[in-house]
Amino acid sequence: MSNIALWCIVCEDRSIFKVTIGTGNDLFDLRKAILEELPNAENVKATQLTLWKTNTASNVLRDKETAIEPYLNEKLEDLANTVGNTFINVVGNNIRVIVGVPVTEQPVGGDFPNMTSLQRAIEDVRTELNLKMESGFKKVHNALKTSLYSPGFVTETDKGKEVRDKGSEICFPLKVTESTKPHAPGKFSLLPNKNSTDVSEKDIQDYFMNECGVLRNYVPIKNKLKLTVEDTRNSPVLGTRNPDFVFIPKNSHLDYLNVMAIGEVKKRTGENFSNAQIGQAISFGEKLLQLQPRRSFVLVLLTNCITIDIYRVTRVDNHQKTQFTYEYVASRPLEYNSTDDNGWKYMVTIMESSLQDLGWVEPSLKFDDNIITLTRAIGVGRTSIVYEGKHNNESVAVKMVKKADYLPCIKTEVDALKDLSKLGSPHISRILFQNEDTLVMTPVGERINNLRKKDIKDIITTLQKVHSSGIIHRDLRKFNILRNLDDLSENILIVDWGYSTNDSDSTTFAGALECMPDHILQSLINGEEIVYGPQVDLVCFVRSFYLMLHRPTLDRVLFDKDDNIKERAHILLNFWKDSKQSDVWNNIYEAIDSTSYDQLIRELERLF
Repeated sequence: MSNIALWCIVCEDRSIFKVTIGTGNDLFDLRKAILEELPNAENVKATQLTLWKTNTASNVLRDKETAIEPYLNEKLEDLANTVGNTFINVVGNNIRVIVGVPVTEQPVGGDFPNMTSLQRAIEDVRTELNLKMESGFKKVHNALKTSLYSPGFVTETDKGKEVRDKGSEICFPLKVTESTKPHAPGKFSLLPNKNSTDVSEKDIQDYFMNECGVLRNYVPIKNKLKLTVEDTRNSPVLGTRNPDFVFIPKNSHLDYLNVMAIGEVKKRTGENFSNAQIGQAISFGEKLLQLQPRRSFVLVLLTNCITIDIYRVTRVDNHQKTQFTYEYVASRPLEYNSTDDNGWKYMVTIMESSLQDLGWVEPSLKFDDNIITLTRAIGVGRTSIVYEGKHNNESVAVKMVKKADYLPCIKTEVDALKDLSKLGSPHISRILFQNEDTLVMTPVGERINNLRKKDIKDIITTLQKVHSSGIIHRDLRKFNILRNLDDLSENILIVDWGYSTNDSDSTTFAGALECMPDHILQSLINGEEIVYGPQVDLVCFVRSFYLMLHRPTLDRVLFDKDDNIKERAHILLNFWKDSKQSDVWNNIYEAIDSTSYDQLIRELERLF
């Protein structure tokens, strides 16, 4: 195993340091190595660090007048990845890692009867559990990776094969442009891989982006272009995924609401693109259709700068699952020539096309006389997509189901929020408008990474009122706890009531597996009927809070009917079994077992 030197910069103070680590170490080891080099980080755990990959000159990032947010595009979240696979061909003194160090509230002594003994107990628990979490985290992570490649998961290779076997050939679906480009550059005629195979994929991608930049500024067609090609290799424009390039309207911002078409630049190793390369490109098209749920089709481009393949991915919804059909245009040379049957003309035609010709649908909704304009995407869940919108210049949250078989979740959420509206709680969303597949709510919340001391009482007292109304949330995890930043009090919000149920009802399992109580996990292992009560929400919240403190990357192990849920439940049951081995956590769980909301507040507030 060889070593690699990585220059790092801290977001908060722009301090720079170097870490040397083995290429075979994983990214969690990198976190620990970085923590050892951080000054004034005595109270910070490796699990609390956030890392982003970059390749930026140090003088750029060290300048505190330079906003660092635009460089926070490639978050390092998969801690099982190796350093060698993550950082390839590292040379020079560019910054390779941006480090986010949490700023957390400090404990205050006035609230504790015995501060010294409590601090000692907490440190003992943390030391013991952090050691056990190393093993637990890797087991859960490995189980998750295994489940992703279970028979229910379609690999990119399988998807590419399906497109080849079942796709239909079509003519180019748009009226071909009359624009010309008699001279290079901008003709894709000077490509680096035309007569050589000793060219990296990055070189081919860089060449493609440069040629597109020439076309954007080429005077004879500049005013005809309605779209530009944007390099998104380092921008997760599709939620957490980043294709190589997208087409967006000129003078618009990069957001998946604005993506008109999508593409990949790949180095071919044979006469044709591989099934995996085709499958990856197609999967980006499918993802875009999920993020733009009113849209029915999207064009997907795949090129190596010598030839270009164009696919049309069309969504066909039914009540079982979302299905897609695939059509393709026969492969064409990308280099410009004067014939209509030419890849250059196809691509320029797309750049000159109207948004509607490319299948885009205006991101606005109408409820009677009320118009909601979608302005940005906030998040993507298993059942729905959430956008921020504007109604009479006021911000609203717009939740739209992904497909028809998730419609019951919207109905459940509507029923729950209407029942809970009588509470008048600032911690529960209020419905403004609704229809069969969409909810418009206020206020708009933002995701959080840490809780404040004040949040503990707000959340638990809200749950107490919810439970008194006979409702159980059932899915109380980190992603369903938001903050209303438009409110001076910055109140916490409990959202996503689509899996809620009535107290003591028996029903099937739903929600996120990783923070479920032991008895729910055991019921899943035994195949028993599940009964939900208030303790389920309280345990879910406590375990979500625990994961925020100790292991942010463990905070989403989703349930899917194709996963081996019994095996994963067993792993998680073992993961949590030692969490009660201290007075601190014993007291917390005793408060939950006795449904003592006030005691639970006191016990959790002691951790601040």
